[in-house]
Amino acid sequence: MTTTTKLVLSFVDSNGDSVSFSYNYADPEVTAANVSALMSGIITNGSIFQKVPATAKGAKLVTTETTEIALSA
Repeated sequence: MTTTTKLVLSFVDSNGDSVSFSYNYADPEVTAANVSALMSGIITNGSIFQKVPATAKGAKLVTTETTEIALSA
């Protein structure tokens, strides 16, 4: 069984539309302070994105477990 964690960041742009980014293989022990700093940095440098994030809305960790199934031939 394999467990992977993804970090999903949600923002609002200047038009009020939702913008989200997800990052695979996130550290499941990440702190709220680290995520907040990351989101602030993304907002500060937001002009590199097509939809520019203006305000942080929320963040979450999504953990997925994968179990391989052996098939007989």
